[in-house]
Amino acid sequence: MPNTTKTPPAASAEQFYKAHGVPEDIKSRLESTAILLISATRRSTEETFELGEHLEKAATLLPEGTVEQWAAERCGYTARHIRTLRATARNLVAYKEVLVEFAVGPTVVGKLSSASPEQIEQAIGVARETGRLRVQDVTAIISGSKEGAEQEEVDPFDVGGPDGLKAIVALKVREGMKSFITHVNEIRSHVEEALPKQNIVKKALVEKTAMTARLARAELKSLAQFVTPHPEAANHINSTMIPDRTKWAAVGDLLYNMGSEETWPDKAGLRAWLENEVLPNLNWVSPKPPESKALKVKAASVDVAPAKMAKPVKGSKPEAETFPTLKEGLESMFAGFGIDARVNLTAPERKNTIPTLSEALAKPQTRGPRPVVRGDAKLESAPAA
Repeated sequence: MPNTTKTPPAASAEQFYKAHGVPEDIKSRLESTAILLISATRRSTEETFELGEHLEKAATLLPEGTVEQWAAERCGYTARHIRTLRATARNLVAYKEVLVEFAVGPTVVGKLSSASPEQIEQAIGVARETGRLRVQDVTAIISGSKEGAEQEEVDPFDVGGPDGLKAIVALKVREGMKSFITHVNEIRSHVEEALPKQNIVKKALVEKTAMTARLARAELKSLAQFVTPHPEAANHINSTMIPDRTKWAAVGDLLYNMGSEETWPDKAGLRAWLENEVLPNLNWVSPKPPESKALKVKAASVDVAPAKMAKPVKGSKPEAETFPTLKEGLESMFAGFGIDARVNLTAPERKNTIPTLSEALAKPQTRGPRPVVRGDAKLESAPAA
């Protein structure tokens, strides 16, 4: 743990504070951050992100454009090092978990901080395949992308043969997963917002989540189910079923039941259902990243308030640890067919390929009652022969 004993600022730093009129309370917070930066020696991947986050916070306390001067005079950092750390915190925050998982070194992380999102995804694919990521790997990806940008882009829908089909499937998996997870998170946010209230208004919650649940279930079917002729009527084509008694089957059933008020429990059992079934399943589909213990300890030692984390939901179970994530499961499934779902494609921009829910869904029509999915019941009945 870094030494957090306060040391007096250097004379140049004191001059900096006076020249820029930094108030005493702000100066005290900056000094706490300076001690953390000075005491950092050999850094881990996670600590590299934390230093960048502290520099980003210091930049909000200082006059605009002066954070590099302050860090150089007070902490002895070079301007280039400061820019790299800040770029890491800004540009790689969405990839922090996987970079920490593969223990990507600070030098490699710094190199990757200037890459485009497509290049970052490609670099992470290398890390997954080889178990490590080196500076030369990132350099090759960035330089290769620059050379490729000079060539004419090819629409994967115009590429024939198995390679073209693999490209389209990889594009569908990548974009489809993003959309599905976005809708699951949207449903969860509405449920978490309603639970702390003493009185949960069922009708209002249904209106916020039902149509999104229908869309999410359709996306799950599109990603995870195949098609096959009906065994007794070959002229009918059916979707295959997600295996019964599996977690993904339970998720599909849950999204089906959330798609209509008729298949929600009554008011007496609503809260228990939301706490014990809905949230655990949604958290399993899209687990929330754990809070960094190292960040909490360091933040407390330098009197920097840590980011607020959502309170754990009562009744949720850490089942996600025992099952593969959606991305891992789908990648494994497609690998069995020789399809690499991690292929990084640069397709021509297609605007509005995935419409918003309000655009895609017309006015709901009046329908008959929907059957509740319970236990081993099928999601769809097979057509008659």
